[in-house]
Amino acid sequence: MIEARFEAHLGTFSLNVDLQFPSRGVTALFGHSGSGKTTLLRLIAGLARAPGRLTVNGEIWQDDSTFLPTHRRALGYVFQEASLFPHLSVRANLEYGMQRVPRTERTLQWDEVIGWLGLAPLIAQQPDQLSGGQRQRVAIGRALLSSPRLLLMDEPLAALDAPARDEILPCLDRLHRELAIPILYVSHSADEVARLADHLVCLEGGRVSWQGAAAEGLARIGVLPAHRVRVVAHDGDTTTLELAGNLLQVPRLDALPGSVLRLRLDKET
Repeated sequence: MIEARFEAHLGTFSLNVDLQFPSRGVTALFGHSGSGKTTLLRLIAGLARAPGRLTVNGEIWQDDSTFLPTHRRALGYVFQEASLFPHLSVRANLEYGMQRVPRTERTLQWDEVIGWLGLAPLIAQQPDQLSGGQRQRVAIGRALLSSPRLLLMDEPLAALDAPARDEILPCLDRLHRELAIPILYVSHSADEVARLADHLVCLEGGRVSWQGAAAEGLARIGVLPAHRVRVVAHDGDTTTLELAGNLLQVPRLDALPGSVLRLRLDKET
């Protein structure tokens, strides 16, 4: 469980929150621009400071007498823009993440992260040779290879065009299935939240307007949530899924039979 309580006054903006996040799955911080999403993420990361208390699975990161600096917080941070080191290759950028953690303390391994994000073909390239979506995948990989206990993602798709977003979303789906750590995902896109989130925190004017299960929260704002489905089998160009005892056929998916995925049905379906 992650517990975050902050009271921040930054110029004319104030943030006053008291939150609990699950210790696994995706918690979406959702709200309009200026609602306090990024401010909250920066406070959790230790990149900004305000009175409050922050505990991660029982470990105190901040209270009245404690403030762990960012480099001592076991977290990964993915920004809107992929902040790769331009003078380093993709491999060297990824290895930088691993070097932050002693070998005996690494909880995520090179091969699994490279596989999840489809990075093998990019290893020898330089950042300026990559597309926007590829750069963001490398940035996510670097964050994961630091073996974080908490992954923070600040609108990681906001700076990408539609094809690049379509490239990244399946990777995020897979991380959601595979990772045993909590992900705090900032977004103002209801579609992204519906596809990825388990838990939802709605922010408005620096205050929490609602928090709870994502499906319930999305229903309150008129957005159809994603459903959990099981991959039954593949047949040529199609995949058979099971949803609440019913079988659905969709274009072939890159997922093993037995895998559990999230499927969002449009109103027209």
